[in-house]
Amino acid sequence: MRFWSLAGPDEDVLLALSERHLGDLPQVTSPPGTEGAQRAGELQAALDHLRGVRDSYWDYGWRRENRGGGRYPENKLWEAVQGYLDLLDASESPYLHPR
Repeated sequence: MRFWSLAGPDEDVLLALSERHLGDLPQVTSPPGTEGAQRAGELQAALDHLRGVRDSYWDYGWRRENRGGGRYPENKLWEAVQGYLDLLDASESPYLHPR
């Protein structure tokens, strides 16, 4: 299932997950031969986001907007790093590139 794409979060999927309607979740498959391009696009989007967070990290206004409710700018930075590394690891997985 896909709950996020380059267009942003899929609100219907997130709602179904929050309400535990797992049978209502759509199964998304990529057309044959497009998986590599899709992974490359996702990895580039994650890297762009990571760089955006890094570039904004010391900006006072950004830090103020990303603080509150027990969350700190460090959380945003950590999540951006973790998201990028998760996608990078997945893209290098032997399960995605069978021999």
